[in-house]
Amino acid sequence: MRNPRSAVLVLLAVLLALTGCEVEWRLEPGPPEPAAAVGQGDVPEGTLDPAAAVTALDALVVAEKTALAGYERGCGEDQGCVFGPAWSDVDRNGCDQRNDVLHRDLAEVEVRDGTQGCVVIAGVLDDPYTGETVPFEKAEAAEVPVDHVVPLAAAWVQGAAEWSDGRREVFANDLANLIATTRSENSSKGDSTADEWQPPDPAYGCSYATVVVTVKSAYALSVTPAESEALRSLLATC
Repeated sequence: MRNPRSAVLVLLAVLLALTGCEVEWRLEPGPPEPAAAVGQGDVPEGTLDPAAAVTALDALVVAEKTALAGYERGCGEDQGCVFGPAWSDVDRNGCDQRNDVLHRDLAEVEVRDGTQGCVVIAGVLDDPYTGETVPFEKAEAAEVPVDHVVPLAAAWVQGAAEWSDGRREVFANDLANLIATTRSENSSKGDSTADEWQPPDPAYGCSYATVVVTVKSAYALSVTPAESEALRSLLATC
């Protein structure tokens, strides 16, 4: 559609020319276009939108982390297994949570015969943390681990230490808190919170923050002052 302001100025110039008047005029530039927002990329189903995440962040308890005493990540004869067995089928769909995540996050998925379509043996990951495309093969499954966006150790020192074993097992296997990524990024992130680690690809910063806030809000986990500020900065890029 033609700019009405421009049309009026052109008509005025024509009329002035017909009357023999000379005039110097120019169209003043308008306000600059606002910078494009990063936006929210692929996130687990049920993740809050950025505006709702800001509101939820404001409602989280802000407190320093407690001691890590009593936390054990794995299960075994000498370990307490405080978050339950890894990848329990908590939703009772006949497929463990790790394979559920691979089905959700990978493209071109291939499954093992005789597993009722459950066990993923091949696929392609578009890693949200780095933006890289990574092939997945069952023989090298460790190359595509499943990350707890809110780490289990961080959850332990921000409220989960007081939960029942059952609630911790549900948390550890909640698809809302699980994202497939690369081994290098999973190792780099470790048990870090948002003030200590952020996705290398800044385009995913907004999405990462919305997932963290969604999970912390759902489980009433606290945030440290530094973590709260980091999440707020990431949400400001949305």
